[in-house]
Amino acid sequence: MKKLSLILILIGALSYSCSKDKSNIDPDNLLIGVWNYSTYQDNAIVYSRNQEFNDAPCYRFNADGSLVERKNSGWCGTPPISYADYNGTWTILNDTIIEINVGYWGGTTTYKLDIEFPDSNSLKVIPLPE
Repeated sequence: MKKLSLILILIGALSYSCSKDKSNIDPDNLLIGVWNYSTYQDNAIVYSRNQEFNDAPCYRFNADGSLVERKNSGWCGTPPISYADYNGTWTILNDTIIEINVGYWGGTTTYKLDIEFPDSNSLKVIPLPE
C-alpha cells in the first residue's frame, strides 16, 4: 500500500511539473500572455511566449487591457542594464496596431506597435513613429 501511495504521489508531482511548462494560449486573442525579448530581425523586435519574465525586455498583456512592461530602469542604456517592471494599459486600434500607455523611469509614455504573429509562440513588433 505504501508503494502504491508513493507511486501515485510521484505521478501527481510529475504531472504537475509538466503542466506548468505549457503556455496558456487564448485562441481569441494571441496577444494575451507573457512575451520575452528574443531577437531583432528585419526592423522588427521578436518576442517569444513564456510563463514568466526573464532579465530582458518583456511584456505581460492581460485580458482586461492592463499590462506590465519590463524595460530599462534608468536613462543609461550602457550594459550592464538594470530592468524594472512598469504598469500600463494597452488598446487595440485595428487588426495589427495596438497603443501602449505605460510608465517608465522618467514618467509616462504612449506609443504604438504594429504586431504580427508568425505562430502562436512568436510575436513580431515594429514600433511606429508618432
